[in-house]
Amino acid sequence: MDFDIFVYATIGRRRELEAGRAGLRADLYQRILDELGALVRFVDDAGYAGVGHPEHHLQIEGFEIANDPGLLSMWLGQHRRRLRIITCGFVSTTHNPLRVAENIATLDHMHRGRFGVGLVRGYQARWVENFKVRQDVGAVGYWNRGGPDDYRNRGYFEEFVDIVVTALTHDTFSYEGEHWTFPADDRNPHEHGVYTDFGIGVDDDMTIREIGSIAPRPYQQPHPPLYSGFTGSAATAAFWGATAASRSCSEGRRSCTGLSGMPTTRQPAGSVARSCPENRRVGAG
Repeated sequence: MDFDIFVYATIGRRRELEAGRAGLRADLYQRILDELGALVRFVDDAGYAGVGHPEHHLQIEGFEIANDPGLLSMWLGQHRRRLRIITCGFVSTTHNPLRVAENIATLDHMHRGRFGVGLVRGYQARWVENFKVRQDVGAVGYWNRGGPDDYRNRGYFEEFVDIVVTALTHDTFSYEGEHWTFPADDRNPHEHGVYTDFGIGVDDDMTIREIGSIAPRPYQQPHPPLYSGFTGSAATAAFWGATAASRSCSEGRRSCTGLSGMPTTRQPAGSVARSCPENRRVGAG
């Protein structure tokens, strides 16, 4: 059994945090960067399998000052020899899914395959509502559980995960869902011979039939291990279980202990999502 640790990047000691607005102090942020590096080196030597971190923004209090998933993962990665860095995870309501897939593939290369990633729904309303990419989908939690906002967020999240994994496992694809449609436009407004001469998905008249998906392709095949992050509802746990089962064609699903200590299911590197077109709603390439 592998064990991971999870860090929120709290930047102050108790007295510093209780003094207020610790997140605004540059000296404390510099200190936590050094301390995170030392922590990664220690747990690497101690035999842990991975170090995880979340995505949270606008943390002037300093308790969860982990604001850019990619940048923080690369900082942590500089201080390890072998363990996996786990960005857990990209908050779906605040990101374009294509951009997230591209970031995942790029980070996978920069970490040389020692990378895992979570995709999560988003519960901290203060920053989610200010960062969200669609006005009709916002944060969810106990205050709106089971209501229309929760239902809308869940539908968006499931579509988001579908797009991210489809983009990571196809050379090109098209997608039409309730919240996202790719390609977003059917024709490139200017001629660009590179698209037609050396690529695929774009016709000679600049008609865009499919997105020329994610470049680079992931370092791990078919993609890095996927984590569910903190699973606060049975419905989300069931979604991840069904997703892992369907995308692996029942040939290699495995369970692990997630970063929060709760049971999760992740898609193992080396699963056979590429050979399961029947499990994707839209896909080509």
